[in-house]
Amino acid sequence: MPGDAASIYHTNKEDKMLFKAITVGDGDLSFSLALKRAYPQISVAASTLLESRSELCRTYSNANVTSKELLEQWKERVIYGVDATKIEEKITAESEEQKFDIVLFNHPHLGDKALLESEKRHAERHYVLLSHYF
Repeated sequence: MPGDAASIYHTNKEDKMLFKAITVGDGDLSFSLALKRAYPQISVAASTLLESRSELCRTYSNANVTSKELLEQWKERVIYGVDATKIEEKITAESEEQKFDIVLFNHPHLGDKALLESEKRHAERHYVLLSHYF
């Protein structure tokens, strides 16, 4: 049934239910990894982060282990340096197959430390970020 939540699913050769997801703003990648562990039949086709790999590992103590498991055990992709307001540019450049069934939006941060000085400016920038998705 079109519009039904189940319509995002399709079957693979082994008749397992699949859909391709992309996560946005997953911080330390724990959401993407938890999703993959809980639902191995889901393809977390890409996990996107604003930070570089080295910045991620400096910021989150578990990030090295988490990203390694996603990449090596689950064969899932992590794309670093993604500005969530310009996601199509990075995904198109890094992916031959850029179609996803679902975007899992984790309210990514803007990565702008100057925003801490002004709550109003912070809210305005997040509004702009969200407007790109809805």
